[in-house]
Amino acid sequence: MVEAALDRGDEVTYFHRGRHGKGLHPDAEEVLGDRATDLDRLPGGAWDTVIDTCGFDPEAVGGAARTLADRAAHYAFISSASVYRDWPAAPVDEDSPVFEGDEQEYGPLKAAAERAAEAAMPGRVLQVRAGVIVGPHENIGRLPYWLRRMREGGEVLAPEPRSAGIQLIDARDLARWVLAMASDCRPGVFNAVAPPGLLTWQELLELCRAVVNPQALLCWVDGERVAAALADPWTELPLWPAPVGKAAAVYSVAADRARDAGLKIRPPAATVGGAWAWLRDGGEQAGWRSELRASGLDPVLERRLLAELGEGS
Repeated sequence: MVEAALDRGDEVTYFHRGRHGKGLHPDAEEVLGDRATDLDRLPGGAWDTVIDTCGFDPEAVGGAARTLADRAAHYAFISSASVYRDWPAAPVDEDSPVFEGDEQEYGPLKAAAERAAEAAMPGRVLQVRAGVIVGPHENIGRLPYWLRRMREGGEVLAPEPRSAGIQLIDARDLARWVLAMASDCRPGVFNAVAPPGLLTWQELLELCRAVVNPQALLCWVDGERVAAALADPWTELPLWPAPVGKAAAVYSVAADRARDAGLKIRPPAATVGGAWAWLRDGGEQAGWRSELRASGLDPVLERRLLAELGEGS
């Protein structure tokens, strides 16, 4: 977001705790502090827009929006498709039901944070329900896991369903679109994801293989049996559209509204290639987001699952 804003010629203030990336953007005004307790450290004056990239605590998000309501014309909140109550078991669009309870889990918290921001700045909030964000600077390690795994080569565990759709969003595409929407003070709810049908799970893994190491061998195996063998499929095999219970998941999020509002999605090959170039050239910082980092699949467990389930393909 900061890089895209600076590239546009915007004057940028970025507020963070300083644990990751301190001093990363010398051309922007950096203010250090915790969003829950230190908003008084923000300098005087006003902003055209606030872009909240990290909130999922409703009290903190609501507090920030209330504090800045008289100093900013617009508030862009980066939310998540996880707010949808019936996703991924059923297709969703912006009018689908969202979580309304007070469960202390990611999806319900994001939904509550959306409501908190809107209550503080009614009619001035852009709710950006993003898909999984990948590309350069992705320090959670989801796409980087698969890129590194392809680099290692050999037989790579690839759990079905290979034909399942997967909807990602390149951080660069998301940043440019959010900034354009913010410049126009556009409010409303938008799913910021690639359109359904653009990419399948198999195509993503094949892209990773082609970009990094075409000699790696994808071994497709029974997804239900893999899921049963893992303690946490999402962190051990990140990005995998795993079956939901005994049924294949739909994982479909409508993207028409954001597309009609100008969101442009680069080809998946450009996203994978950009992520690999960033990773290969040392862009990843040691320790960033270590508390949320995808662990990846233990190599010993991968070999055992391959021996039990896979024939290689």
